[in-house]
This record gives sequence, structure tokens and C-alpha cells, in this order.
Amino acid sequence: MAARRGLAAWFPLFALIVLGCNLRSPLTAIQPVLPEIRASLGLGNVGAGLLTSIPVLCFGLLPPLISPWIARMGIDRTIRLVLIGVALATVTRPYAGAVGMFAGTLAIGVCIAMGNIVSLMLIARDFRRNVNGVTGLYTVSLNLGAMLTLGFTAPIAAWGGWQMALAGWVWLTVLALASRWLIARRGLTAEDSASATSRSETEPASAMPARVVWLMTAAFAIHIFAYYGLTAWLPTFLTKAGGMTSTQAGIVASSFQILSLTGSLGIPVLARRISLGRLLVLMGIVWTVTPLWIVAAPGQWMLWSPIGSIAHGGTFVLIFMMIMKFARTVDENRRISTKVQSAGYCFAALGPVLIGWLQGRAEGWWLAFGLLAALTLVLIPIGLAISGYERRGAGTGG
Repeated sequence: MAARRGLAAWFPLFALIVLGCNLRSPLTAIQPVLPEIRASLGLGNVGAGLLTSIPVLCFGLLPPLISPWIARMGIDRTIRLVLIGVALATVTRPYAGAVGMFAGTLAIGVCIAMGNIVSLMLIARDFRRNVNGVTGLYTVSLNLGAMLTLGFTAPIAAWGGWQMALAGWVWLTVLALASRWLIARRGLTAEDSASATSRSETEPASAMPARVVWLMTAAFAIHIFAYYGLTAWLPTFLTKAGGMTSTQAGIVASSFQILSLTGSLGIPVLARRISLGRLLVLMGIVWTVTPLWIVAAPGQWMLWSPIGSIAHGGTFVLIFMMIMKFARTVDENRRISTKVQSAGYCFAALGPVLIGWLQGRAEGWWLAFGLLAALTLVLIPIGLAISGYERRGAGTGG
């Protein structure tokens, strides 16, 4: 009995982490073997770019369409559908030619767009006693999945070919499916699950002000625009303007990604003593300083990389924590998450394009990175406004 209680305590968290690993890994697996894919399938620059941009467009355009389906299917059935879809597409897309590659990538984008929404609903339902800490671990799992495929896909491809390297990651999806099956089979859901589900079905819609939802939406859109715009062009900037070799620029860019784990784990700890709105003000300050520091002193990457990483890792988890805080029911969580992520990812798709256009002009890097600083500066008044809602207790729930 004691062993079962111990399993019930940690296994749902393990299953959530494995689920999170599957919500980025099928996308980042393409990047290390993109030259091989292009050569094998005869893709041009546009085709290769679509393989990475299709999922982001799915994240932005599809949530309003798929959110009602999630509501009808429920959390657990949706998760199973997401994982089965990712598994089938992962196995088939490398062996189905160019059309199959695009179709499989589209299918994965649709499934992960659903997963982005339902995973937050799962946290709100099953981890209500430690929602901030679990949200931090969930965002870490997104990065962990990306790191696994970025680090190991190329070595696997060198041994067995790019098709096997991509299809082989299905084991991670199978592990997630097995974890969810074991939870359902043995009833290893968290204590608060039943009460959270009944609240979402029976409580009337909360009186949470619409303005705070739009503030969260604006904050996420600004953050994700800056993240995609900066990370897409950081290696190029470091080689062209920073005087680094391609290898050095790759190491710095990788450190910028890896160190974001400090923000993902640190913000939930700080949130025990500091309001979420004030933390967003802090993230806004750090985000504003980072792109200006990069363009002014690229050689100081050992300073700006860890500090900037806190901003982009911390802001991501912080906004998810806000969704948990202000959504009073699981169903409201779904609706808020749909709006926040849809608008955010649609806006983010413009980031790499606009930054690329600006950097090609005179004084382009200062214009490009200055735009990022100007945008992220807006996070400060947004944070102050959200802090005001927290003080007044608007929409507090979960």
C-alpha cells in the first residue's frame, strides 16, 4: 500500500514530463538533419523553411478551431489522440517522400497545437496543490525534449540515416502513451482531479475581467515574438557582427537555450514571495536590456547569455502560471490558453521575418535588436497592470 501511494505521488508528474518532451522534440529533430532531408527529397530553401514554419503556424492558427473539440473529448482522450497522432506521423513521414514529409509535419503541428492547450488543463486539474512548481517542470520538459533531439539526431543519422534518426524518436511517444495508460489503468491521478473536473462542468463562468486576459495575451505575444526573432538570428549576428566562427556562434546560441532552464525553475520559486505581475516587470527589464547588450557587446556573451536566458525561460513559465492563477475552472483554463497561445504564436511568426528584413538595412542590427528592446519594454506596464489585478483579487482561482 505504501509503495502504491509513493507511485501515485510521483508517477503522474513523470507522465506529464514525458508528455512535455513530446511537444517539441518532433519539431526540433528536423533541424540537425535538414541538409540531408533537402538533398534526399530535393527541397529548395522555401520547402526547407516550411518544414520549420508549418508547426508554428499551426500553434497560432489552429487553437480557436480545435479548442471546442478538446472540450468535447476531455483531457485524457485528447492526450491519447495527441500522442497517437504524433507517433504515427513520426514513424511514417521520413519514408513517404516529400509530400509525406510535409503531411507528417502538418499532422505533428496539429497534434502539438492540441497538446499545448490540453497540457495546461491537465496541470490545472491534477496538480492544484503545486501548480506553479509543476508548471515550471512542464516548461523544462519542453526544453528537455528539444535538447534530446537536437543533441542526438545527427549522431544517429550518421549511423543509420536520417530516416531512421527521425522515426526512431517514436520511442519517446510510446513511453508517454504507456505512462498515460498506466495512470488510467491503476487510477494514479492526483487527489484534486475529481473535484477540479466537477468544478469545470458545474460552475458558472467566472467574472474574471476580460482586460486581464488581453494583458496576458499581449505579454505572451511580445515575449514569443522576441524569443523567435532573437534566437533565429543570433548565430548569424554573432558570426557577421560579433567576429565569431560558426562553431563558436553555435555554442553561444546553444548556451542561450540551455540556460533558459534557470528561468523556468527559478520563477516558480520566486513566485512564493513575489507577485506574478511584479515578476513580469522584472522579466520585462531583463528582456529589454538583453538585445541591446548583445548588439553592443557580443563578446560579453558569458554575461548576457545567462541573464537573457532567465528572461526568455522565466517569462514563458510566468505567463503559463498566470493562466493557472486567473482561470477559475479547467474549462476557463482551456479558453484563456487558446486565446493567449493563438495570438502569441501568430504574432511570433512575424518575428524572424521582420528581424531579418531590418538587419539587412544600414545600422540593421541596432534597428533589429532595438525593435526587440522596444517591444519587450511594454512588458513592464503590462506587469504593473496585472499586479493591480492581483492586489484586487480579480479572477483568483486555481
